[in-house]
Amino acid sequence: MATKTENQSNQEATNKVSQTINDDWQQKLEELQSTFSEDLSTLSSEDATSLIDKWYNFLHKAKEPEVKEIANQLKQLKQHLKSSKATGHEISEVLIEIGEQTANFASDAEKDIRTPVRRLGKQLTKVGNSLGKAEEHEEIEEIDSAIEIFEEDLTQIETDVALGSVDKWYNLLHKSDNESLQEIANGLKQLKQVLKHKNPKPSDISPILEQLGEQTTTVGQEAKRGFKGPLQRLGKLLSRTGKSLAE
Repeated sequence: MATKTENQSNQEATNKVSQTINDDWQQKLEELQSTFSEDLSTLSSEDATSLIDKWYNFLHKAKEPEVKEIANQLKQLKQHLKSSKATGHEISEVLIEIGEQTANFASDAEKDIRTPVRRLGKQLTKVGNSLGKAEEHEEIEEIDSAIEIFEEDLTQIETDVALGSVDKWYNLLHKSDNESLQEIANGLKQLKQVLKHKNPKPSDISPILEQLGEQTTTVGQEAKRGFKGPLQRLGKLLSRTGKSLAE
């Protein structure tokens, strides 16, 4: 039977281990918060994956299901960062998910780390949202740029400018899993091949533009707020331009 002194000694040892774990948590939380408070655009892919590895190794051995789930999301985030096909939206969604899970876990965390964990969760969600908005803003600018081109007299537009616009659109769409966007990307690829001819015939360009117009208008009808109007406007312009070339 353990003596009072032994029980006290065991309790002190347990408290010491618990304090060490909390100190370790706080140190890592401070490191992560410091990273996310900086300009993430300056963070290299190698540094980002290294940071994720540290957190994954720290979390995936945990017993709590909530912590294990965060570790799994970190693993997914790393895969996105290493993939050349991952979009800003996909990375954004994972960051938001990790942020929400982290904030939820804060409710059950030890008192000493509860506040920094909750703060980190909010910070991750904020970064995820800002990343998604930044990419959306860039995509809308690309749409507006395409609209400006098709509002002009196409016969006066240099081939390099037209090809550059097509390339931007293709690069934006061909990575998507959405079948409708894939079809538009394929149409853009076909359009580029025609435009690269020395003297492209309007009769060759016309049907491609009309089809792209119809597809873009359809996608625009189902698009979310901010994209709906510009996409439908671009779709109409593409269709109208295609028809005018056929005349």
